[in-house]
Amino acid sequence: MSRADASRDDWFVSQEGGNVHAKLYTDISNEPLGEWPKFSTGAPVAGDNDLQKPHLFSTEDGWLAVYNRGEFGSSLWWYSLDGKIKYQISEHWVNGFIQHKNRIFAVEGRDSPTSSEGSLIELAKLSGKWTATQIVELPGAGLAVTVLPDDRFCIVTSEMLLAVSLEKRTEVLVPNGHWIRWYPNSITTDAECRNVYIGMRQFVVRYPLGDNEHRAHLLVPAQSFLNTND
Repeated sequence: MSRADASRDDWFVSQEGGNVHAKLYTDISNEPLGEWPKFSTGAPVAGDNDLQKPHLFSTEDGWLAVYNRGEFGSSLWWYSLDGKIKYQISEHWVNGFIQHKNRIFAVEGRDSPTSSEGSLIELAKLSGKWTATQIVELPGAGLAVTVLPDDRFCIVTSEMLLAVSLEKRTEVLVPNGHWIRWYPNSITTDAECRNVYIGMRQFVVRYPLGDNEHRAHLLVPAQSFLNTND
C-alpha cells in the first residue's frame, strides 16, 4: 500500500447526470473551465517570477479566490465582476467550496509534521463585505465536502470521513482512513445517496452510508493502475 504514495494517478470524482465519474487530474486540466474572470487573478509566489492561479468560486457579485502557498501561508480574497475592486477576506487555508440552500460554505485546514487542524466555515456578506465565519472545528484539515440528504455536510479530512451538521454535531463515519499521504481532493455521492466516493492518489474510496462497521473500500479501474515501483 505504501507504493500508492508514489503513484502518478490522482483521481477526481464528481456526479454527472446521476452517475459518479472518476477522472484523472491530467484529463480535467484539459477541460474548459467555463465562464471565468476576463481579468488576471494571478498573484506572485514568493521566490518565483510566475503568477499563482487561485482556486475560484463564482458568486453573484464576483469571485472568491483562494491562494494556497505551502509553507508561505494562504489567503482568501474577493474580486468584483470587473476586477476593479478586491480585498482579502481571511487567511483560511480553503480546500473546497460548496453552495447549499443559497449559502456558501468551505472546508479549510492544513496538515503539518506536528499537527492537523481545520474547520467548516461560512462565507457571507455582512454590511456589504464578504466575511468568513467558523461553523465547526474539525479534527483535522478539511479537504473536500459534499452534502447528504439529511442536510449534513460529508467532509473528508486528512485521516477521517465525517458527517457534520450546522448544529455542530459530528459523526465519525471512517475513523482511520490511512489516506493522509494519498491527498484526497474531491468527494461526492451516488444519485441514490447510498455511497460516498472520495477521489485521491491512485484510488477512489467508496464508503457505503449506513455501514455500521465503518468500512471503506479502495477502488481502481484495473490492476494496471496500481503503482508497482518502489
